[in-house]
Amino acid sequence: MSDTLGELKTLYQETILEHSKRPRNFGKPAGATVKARGYNPLCGDQVTLWLELDSQRHIHAVGFEGKGCALCLASASMLTEAVKDKDEGEARALAEGLRRLCTEADYRPVAALEPLLALSGVRNYPVRVKCATLPWHTLTAALDGKGEATTE
Repeated sequence: MSDTLGELKTLYQETILEHSKRPRNFGKPAGATVKARGYNPLCGDQVTLWLELDSQRHIHAVGFEGKGCALCLASASMLTEAVKDKDEGEARALAEGLRRLCTEADYRPVAALEPLLALSGVRNYPVRVKCATLPWHTLTAALDGKGEATTE
């Protein structure tokens, strides 16, 4: 059991560092059709997320810009990889699964969440949950046509 916890902690640290130092899909995609801004008033994290949606609500491109902690920026980077080429329903399911992954110790994630498992480490640091979930709240706001999201 302790080996598994140690492996998860190492995965968490390595993945978060990698994505925060080299964020994927940073910037606004040329064909963006929707946008939302997210803000975490507790720590000041800010994320702007753009999606290129077609008429069937399929995500063709996604990008973000932001400033804040490494965890928030890494989560945003991981989000862009996870939702690209997904339809709206799949993206919403990922957002809900990620929320549960970060907050519920007994949650057993579906296979689609496997690339995001490193974020589950925030369960051990409750004050950091909002940092990890802000980009995902922002995704939901963008899909809902809302211009803003907050962790409050």
